[in-house]
Amino acid sequence: MSKKKESLLWEFHRENESRTHYILGTMHVKSEEAYTPVSISKHYMELCHTYVGEMDLNDPELSNIGDYFMNQDGLLLVDLIGSKKYNKYRKIIIKAFDIDLDDIAHYKPLVISNMIGESVISKSYDLALDHFLWEYAQAIGMEMKGLESASDQFEIMESIPMEAQLKGLKSCVKNVKTFRSKVLKMSELYADGELTKLYKSAKKSMGELRKLMIYDRNAKMTERLIDITANGATFAAVGAAHLGGAKGMLRALKKAGFKVSSIKIK
Repeated sequence: MSKKKESLLWEFHRENESRTHYILGTMHVKSEEAYTPVSISKHYMELCHTYVGEMDLNDPELSNIGDYFMNQDGLLLVDLIGSKKYNKYRKIIIKAFDIDLDDIAHYKPLVISNMIGESVISKSYDLALDHFLWEYAQAIGMEMKGLESASDQFEIMESIPMEAQLKGLKSCVKNVKTFRSKVLKMSELYADGELTKLYKSAKKSMGELRKLMIYDRNAKMTERLIDITANGATFAAVGAAHLGGAKGMLRALKKAGFKVSSIKIK
């Protein structure tokens, strides 16, 4: 298969081993753009024994996910930012995104920001890409694993300072046009397989949280992935922002002795 340097899908293997593994960068949205790599991903998944998601979606702890999405002590967004700012945000968000803050004010500001971002992107499918791939892997009988547990992700969420969460929400409403264009640009970059640009954009948007949200997780997920590949051909799917960059998973796999090459998607 022809190769190119930039792609969402990569193969990796050790020089002295015949088995080949694959890693795909995903998006947690339901758009046509997000589903760009589905057909070719199915092909390579069917060559593998194990499917590895960013998180084990069969983890029983996920039944408590709603608790982690909500503010502690029953606080509402208005309690965190005051009624004047809350009413201002609510008017802007209703007009720009057709979302009423009153309906979601019990969630953490980070969760609210994610909801707003996802509302910008069209929904062509019933499932987000990462969930669709997980269900397909189960349907074809692959062994299912996750690079992070639900508790790992909950712990990360809990450690994000409230100040940083509120700053992120403010950026959604401060300039709606700019925010919308950034979200749509990310979707476009994904469909075009522009991995480096996706990584740089995500890194910039994370600001001071990039170590917590990207770098530290990359190291842990790569270590876990390498352990899993010892048991058979593996297809991994993680958020696309985790693959690129000097501290990305692709570079880490190379440092661990794997030969890594891109696979052309379209």
